[in-house]
Amino acid sequence: MNANMNDPCIACKSKYYRVVFNEFGIDIVQCKCCGHLFSTFPGDQNYNGYFGEQQIESCKQFWWDDAHRDMYADFYRRFINKKTGTLLDVGCGLGYFVKNMSVIPCWEVYGCEISRVAVAYARNKLGLKNIYEGKIEEIDFGCRTFDIITLWDVIEHIPNPYPLLVRIYSLLKQGGMLFLHTPNARIQLPKARMKQLIMRRNPHAHFLEAKDHMNIYTDKSISAVLGRSGYISVQFLHLKPLQSVAGSRNALFVIIKNLWASLSRIIYVLSKRRINIGNLFVVAYKQ
Repeated sequence: MNANMNDPCIACKSKYYRVVFNEFGIDIVQCKCCGHLFSTFPGDQNYNGYFGEQQIESCKQFWWDDAHRDMYADFYRRFINKKTGTLLDVGCGLGYFVKNMSVIPCWEVYGCEISRVAVAYARNKLGLKNIYEGKIEEIDFGCRTFDIITLWDVIEHIPNPYPLLVRIYSLLKQGGMLFLHTPNARIQLPKARMKQLIMRRNPHAHFLEAKDHMNIYTDKSISAVLGRSGYISVQFLHLKPLQSVAGSRNALFVIIKNLWASLSRIIYVLSKRRINIGNLFVVAYKQ
């Protein structure tokens, strides 16, 4: 969808763009009206390129489990603790979030994932029996509906998010909550420009992930997309960040990352929720 420059912006339907970044020959363009970023790379709507056989075999528990635990624990404290319900993690990857949430009493927790090898890992290595394989738009959940559905670092990979979001909406109970986490264009673009100046000659450098991240949202653009999909009461919050920088265990990098997260939270409050320079943690509800 977004590879065609004649298509309107998925968030505001504007057709006015400008090229703001080039990553190894791939243009990243920005909507002049809402600031939404997207890659011109012709990405697959049913993204299935993240996990490969070799990557699964060399999977490091530190990155997928240990580094995420504080973030997941923060999610638990805010949305799960002292409650009961059903939760579905869409694009659950190797299954570590599902594993962390599955030990909670009074909650039924499920995952779905398009990658066959990732599903095999979740079932065989983590012992999870509650993982569906396939596209959420095609999975038959029967009469089951969910109190919470999560999208951890998924929506940025999807060229056209609407079929996914509408399907999720249909699976939520009345008043149910969608939670998603995704990069924030307001900080990702300047950070990519700085990294490119420093690492321009590095053929293995990553800036805006032009072949993987089809859309990079702002708070404005993700609110618009969720609103067009039927969701109400879109809100932004700040959870603890991933306790690693690019997979590194470097303690100094992690300290800096946590300080930035704290600063972004303070700025968000002081600006009366107008300035968000952290990653986007978003909640929205079904009417």
